Amino acid sequence: MTSNISLSEDDIPGASLKGRNASELKNDELKFWLKCRGDSGKGLKTKAELVKRVEEFIKNGKDKQIVDPDPNQLYTRRKLSLTKSTSSNCSNEPRVRSVKYPEENWGTSLEKMPLFTKAEMDEHIVNSGKKIANKESTSVPTNLRKAQTFLQDEYLHEIITTSDQRGFYFKAKCSHSFKKSDAPHDLKLAICIISGKVLHAFCSCVAGTVGYCNHILALMLKLCKYTLYDCKSTKDLCKDKDETEGLACTSELQKWHRKGGGSNISPQPISSVIVNKTKCETSSTRTSKDGGVKSLLYEARISAVCHEEKIEQFKQDLSKIYANMGLSQMASDTRQHNMVDTKFGKCPIGSFGSYQLLFTESNFSAKADLSSVPRRIEALNCEQFPRFPHIEEEHMNIPDTLSTEEQQFITSLTKDENEINDIEVNTRAQADCEEWNKQRCHRFTASKFHLISHRKRNHNTLAETLIHPKKFSNRAVEHGRNFEPVALMEYQKYMKNARTPVKVFPSGFVISKSHPILGASPDAKVIDPGCLETFGLAEEWVLPHGKEPLRRGVSPSVFKNC
Repeated sequence: MTSNISLSEDDIPGASLKGRNASELKNDELKFWLKCRGDSGKGLKTKAELVKRVEEFIKNGKDKQIVDPDPNQLYTRRKLSLTKSTSSNCSNEPRVRSVKYPEENWGTSLEKMPLFTKAEMDEHIVNSGKKIANKESTSVPTNLRKAQTFLQDEYLHEIITTSDQRGFYFKAKCSHSFKKSDAPHDLKLAICIISGKVLHAFCSCVAGTVGYCNHILALMLKLCKYTLYDCKSTKDLCKDKDETEGLACTSELQKWHRKGGGSNISPQPISSVIVNKTKCETSSTRTSKDGGVKSLLYEARISAVCHEEKIEQFKQDLSKIYANMGLSQMASDTRQHNMVDTKFGKCPIGSFGSYQLLFTESNFSAKADLSSVPRRIEALNCEQFPRFPHIEEEHMNIPDTLSTEEQQFITSLTKDENEINDIEVNTRAQADCEEWNKQRCHRFTASKFHLISHRKRNHNTLAETLIHPKKFSNRAVEHGRNFEPVALMEYQKYMKNARTPVKVFPSGFVISKSHPILGASPDAKVIDPGCLETFGLAEEWVLPHGKEPLRRGVSPSVFKNC
């Protein structure tokens, strides 16, 4: 029966060049390609000889004559199994998001397990969008290398199985690769009991919710071994090298560089760790101030002698010899300390406090309640934010009692669509931009409405203050200006982790086309492809650590805290 089965390049992973030149493949890939044509490659020792033999097969038209390279006829058996299941609904059934796994009859039997080969595994990887092989790279993909590491380093254990009329199911445990003391990941895998195609895959790790993580791939590699060795139970390979060592520990090389399953590693507090010097200080002339680690990024000495004239002369002499020499471009004044903000005030750049206590990404957290936001079934493909304005409004009613000079002033504020968008682009630096201050001084903005609405007297003084504002800055304002970009970045990360990725773009001063006396400076423009309201604006409040938002009518859940 197997003699009537003809194989093609698509039936055997690695049997096709996929548009690549033979010289782009590695020696093992070339030998496997020849083996799929019935040539064992015996006597071919160099890559040039292998490439020449492959080109001869292609030239003579023998590259389409495919034979099964497996001694147990694995690919022929797979093709026969797929041929028999053509009329089955399971073989044509698409991969589903969820499968109801049986609750009983779990064991270690593989009697009813269908053929599962590298071809089914490659098809599963293709559905995930990960690359298997392309013209730019012929090496093993990163995800497969990691999966092989999980398999070889004894990460998989407790593999159990069951089946029903529709599918064959697997459950397993996989240890963490870094957090070795944590509980292992729970793996679930369902394959069609007729065709062996993957119906559903799940892992409890962050990347395994949709079933495309490296832990699932490691389990699939194990299934390929079960098929290859025609196993009847998950215990048949218990003596394999990926589950137990074949040699005694004294007969093997050291394993310090290998990752273990983590069962014998226990955490301990840092305070209990004792660090000893490899060499004790024996000199009696050294004091406690001279010891320890010194930073080379700033001058840590109290009374350092620095001759500015000699340094400048030295730099000039070096630049004449070789202008690009690093010493000729060194800092001119080592006594000036550039200070940075930290949790405990300002510290010199390069000091221990500047990089141990600095406000970094790890000190920021984004919080939001997205449960009430309506979402689309399928996300849109949007790359650019549309031009302003987004909606058409009725034009502003100008009172008839205005003088000619006042009417001309209102007219001078009016901008067309092109001018509105040009101003928005040119003012994205906002407070650091002169044009931004110029455009907003004669317009009403959100920051001015509270002052105007609550003013009872001295309106001329208020108008003068709004038109010619003085520069205002304090610690909170500087904090907000410094860390607004970081807060926006954390917002993007939060939305990505919530599986609702957004795109954030900088924004300048936006003028209303219908009401030219109104303007706004959003913190950013946002594109949310999965939201019903795809285009929106971002407004953020960056608060010091431990502070809660006090703005009236705004829920604390929408704030980014730092």
